[in-house]
Amino acid sequence: MSSWVSWSAEAFARAKAQGLPILAAIGPLPPEQLKSSEGEIARRFVAVLADPETRPDAASRIGRGHAVVLDPDGARRAVLPLPSLGLGESLARLALEAVTPLRPDAPAPPAWTGAVRDTELSAAPDGAKIDAVFAALTALPAEADEALVEALLHAAGERGDAAALALLTKTLEARWAGWDAAGRRFLSGAGSPLVLHARWAALFWDAHALTGEARWREAAAAASDRLLRGLWDPAAGAFRRAGKPEAAVYPADGNALAASALLRAHAFGHPGAGDAALKALSFLQTRLYDPVLGLQHAAGGDGESVVGLLGDAAATALAFTDGFLATGMKAHREFADAMLRFLFQELWEREGGGFLDRVTRAGDPAILREPRVDPALNAVALEVCRRLHHLKGNHNYRRWLEWGLRGAWGGALNEPRALAGLARVADLHARGRQDFELVGRPGEGKADALLAAVHRLYLPRKVISFVDPDDQDYILAHRLQADSYPRLFGCGPDLRRLADASVPADVAAVADAVKGESR
Repeated sequence: MSSWVSWSAEAFARAKAQGLPILAAIGPLPPEQLKSSEGEIARRFVAVLADPETRPDAASRIGRGHAVVLDPDGARRAVLPLPSLGLGESLARLALEAVTPLRPDAPAPPAWTGAVRDTELSAAPDGAKIDAVFAALTALPAEADEALVEALLHAAGERGDAAALALLTKTLEARWAGWDAAGRRFLSGAGSPLVLHARWAALFWDAHALTGEARWREAAAAASDRLLRGLWDPAAGAFRRAGKPEAAVYPADGNALAASALLRAHAFGHPGAGDAALKALSFLQTRLYDPVLGLQHAAGGDGESVVGLLGDAAATALAFTDGFLATGMKAHREFADAMLRFLFQELWEREGGGFLDRVTRAGDPAILREPRVDPALNAVALEVCRRLHHLKGNHNYRRWLEWGLRGAWGGALNEPRALAGLARVADLHARGRQDFELVGRPGEGKADALLAAVHRLYLPRKVISFVDPDDQDYILAHRLQADSYPRLFGCGPDLRRLADASVPADVAAVADAVKGESR
């Protein structure tokens, strides 16, 4: 019988009561390299597994490829590489050292009191730094990595990088080759089945929007169908982390990612996508959100009561901005704004800038009180900040965005993969917005057809304003006169009218006019 238990308050309370150190690894199964030392582990440690799906905050602090030794209070005392020579001897020594009081002159283990990080500020990511990241990314081998693919999409679409497009194609081909046609699913990949298929559905829809290639639309439709047919629970109005017979667990980040992916699918007319996406957004807001505590990581299952994780809140806020842009429903924009304000209030790193990865709670083990500014999660949160700066006209968000880019950039240690998301957001910010105004009533057929036509194009910098066709003062003030509505206007940086369309077939020409003005 395994001596390993799930990461929980009870496991840490047991360690403290027995005066035993903790050996923590990433689960849900014990590392193979430690199986030969189960007896030693059972005698000397409380062995704890942090499942990345249920406790992403703990798993991120442990990291893959090693185990971490903690003292009975949960403070980090040693790292055990895996595999390790002389494993039994190492475990015995580390167990003893972990319960030995630190010398009076020894540095205290890292902890956080809720104040600030003691780090030097790095320089803001200027054009040269951004260019260097994209140059390094295009030199990497083709690999089915979601962050890399998103950065390559941006480099190909916004920067006109031919090398990025070539690597993007190879990477997408490698991912699509892993599709199981019989089972209608991807066989392998990081994260839960929900996260895996949601991320790749969104990326393949974007790839199709950028290139027009039918094979990427086929891949996007297949991954979207997996979400709708294998992971959607109509009774709950939410997506399950995994299909049956797994336990019904409805995670915040997975539902947010699925909603964003299916809003893309809806623009292409994928059956059932829009309805499921809006219901998932409702589930996030009504079932998982607490305005004081933040988002609950998941509903259902065991060990899911953790709240206040940056990854959940950032993905959810981004999905709600997607919801606003896809529907014009102001309530979606306002909820995204509420989520962002929560992040600033609870997770903003006040000295260096950027967002911490979790809200610290009373009783947390010391390792969870270590300050951590995750570059990938910050990229998502700062993308929300960038969007709401434009969608709300809040210039304070611009300052926070620039400060956050500077703070989070320094935490990536100049590693191109870690910087990929931040480089993308920084480049989007530097290039500015692309303005569209839909004069029409969202929810009406012709207006929605124009809106869907915009979303079928690869326009990551688009900002859509929704104008009531009866608001003549607004229309005349911006010289957006037309003889009929609904109508989509493309505008320059000064809101000067560049082109307009009253039918979906003409929307691409409007977008071309806006792109030409914003280059």
